[in-house]
Formats: sequence, structure tokens, C-alpha cells
Amino acid sequence: MKIFIAGVDGYLGWPLAQHLTSRGHEVAGADAFFRRSWVHEMGSWSATPIASMEERLQAFRARFGRELKFWETDLRDYAVVENIFRDFQPDAVVHLGECPSAPYSMMDVGHSVFVQTNNIVTTF
Repeated sequence: MKIFIAGVDGYLGWPLAQHLTSRGHEVAGADAFFRRSWVHEMGSWSATPIASMEERLQAFRARFGRELKFWETDLRDYAVVENIFRDFQPDAVVHLGECPSAPYSMMDVGHSVFVQTNNIVTTF
């Protein structure tokens, strides 16, 4: 099965990509790395070190002997998403490309609008 993961760089998306690949599925994904920038903007850090996507993709290749097709993109750009789907033609889509941080969305109106737009509009 061909499976596309939106938010593949995330703490759920990355292990899911590995798990599905280990089960024989062809996996591709996209991410805009918003979570990485949100953590930095909040003056916070990750509890565990997170390798760059380039390092992750190299490790993925070494472990599974195949590529994880990856697009760095903002899922709010429907034209790009449409092209990705046309190119990869997934059988299933797992949407994990949302902001899970309530405190980030409560910083001010601008952050709230961004989170709502990102989390709701990209679902359609």
C-alpha cells in the first residue's frame, strides 16, 4: 500500500513512517518543520535530540534500503498538495501535520489564527 504522511517529521509521523515501511508499505511524506520553529519561538527545546531531516532520511535509507519520498512544504498550499498526490498517488493519507500546542495558539491573535488555519484548513 502507498501511504502518505502529512507531518512526517513529527514525533508521531516519523516513527509511523518507519513502522509502516517495516511492514512493507511504500511511504512518502511532507512537512513544513513548523513544530521545530514553534519550539524555538517558545524558547523551549526537545526532551530528546532531533536529527535534521537530511540525517533522518539518510538513516532511513541505511535502515530500510529504500528512499522515503519527502517534500518540504506547507500543507495550506493546496496546489502543491495536489501535485504531491498526483505524483505519489497514495492509497491512504495519514494527516498528522497539525499544531498540538495549545500554549502556542494562545500567545496572541496572530498565533491563534495561524494554528486554526493550519489545523483546520489543511484537513480539507
